[in-house]
Amino acid sequence: MANIKQTAKEGLLAAIEQVEHGLSLAKFKTKDKLHLLEPINIMPYYGFGNENYIYVKGRVLEDEKLEQSRKGDGPLTHLKNTYKRYESDEIPGIRLKASFAGQEQEVVTDGEGYFNLEFRTDTPIDYSTTGNKIKLRLLEQKTDGDHLEAEAYIFAPGTHVEFGIISDIDDTVLVSKVTHFLGRLKLALLKNSLERSPFPGIAGFLRALCKGNDERGQNPLFFVSGSEWNLFDLLVRFFKSHDIPEGPLLLRDKGANLDRGEFETSEAEYKREKIRHILDTYPNLKFICIGDSGQHDPEVYQHIVQEYPGRILGIYIRDVSPDKRDAEVRGIAEKVRAQGVEMELVEETLSAARHAVKMGWINEDQLEVVKQACEQDAEQS
Repeated sequence: MANIKQTAKEGLLAAIEQVEHGLSLAKFKTKDKLHLLEPINIMPYYGFGNENYIYVKGRVLEDEKLEQSRKGDGPLTHLKNTYKRYESDEIPGIRLKASFAGQEQEVVTDGEGYFNLEFRTDTPIDYSTTGNKIKLRLLEQKTDGDHLEAEAYIFAPGTHVEFGIISDIDDTVLVSKVTHFLGRLKLALLKNSLERSPFPGIAGFLRALCKGNDERGQNPLFFVSGSEWNLFDLLVRFFKSHDIPEGPLLLRDKGANLDRGEFETSEAEYKREKIRHILDTYPNLKFICIGDSGQHDPEVYQHIVQEYPGRILGIYIRDVSPDKRDAEVRGIAEKVRAQGVEMELVEETLSAARHAVKMGWINEDQLEVVKQACEQDAEQS
């Protein structure tokens, strides 16, 4: 019965997505034909790469004229910006050119305005010479006010790296109340990026992990989240305003898996796919994974441990769920530890930091800094 309900739910969601896509395409064609389009922008998302491979994703959209978030903004301002983010007018089928390290590549946006770029080279990329930016240029123009050029930033690990970090965002870094519908809705609709709260100490903990035990500060950080790409700008501003280390964000389109051109029914499978991409890009690097108990993170990371033996150093799961779910997570943790991987269910950040010191991933001085950050963040929230 459960499978029948799930199949029916997926079929309904697929039908809704098809209708929404059809309406968006019809709207674009009408506005384009009648010359009613607003100026269009290239929205590049953070990319990542190694010495022989680079990946970057982006989107071409009409300019929504989002207002810059400021402390003290009223709910009406944030509601207006939230509406603009989710009611984004994408530009499908438009050509653009990407240039990096002497290579050029042309792509066409898909039905939702997204584009994906992959650069491969047999000659190792020297980022100190090439820089970390890919130049993007639209090859078509829709209005006189179009912004034809943009740059995408590429995160690439340095020469000295101890490990990488993969982290969820909602209820792991950012207080989102995913398991409480009304609480999550209130936060999403009424709080801008400067007013949202991080979990106490999480910024300090991530900074410590990025620096590593030797504090040389080159461990790469990746965010893999079920949040939509529509929230990219809000999340970037949130990270910057709370001094959270930056890194590639791997988000998803609402309702559809446009990376594969198929309907996406499982957030867990989506996350696994993105984590595989990261692990395959850095085959010689081991990772620490961070998530929460509210949704699928424990199961996702357990699956990755099995699929990539020896690649995961440890897993931290923030406890945000009822006792029944805690028992499930502890059961998963026992199975993961049996495979030689540390997995901790923690209620607050300091416990995770203490464990990281014990494992040698950060040092005692950093633990003290994380402790102070926990106290300061708790006071401010």
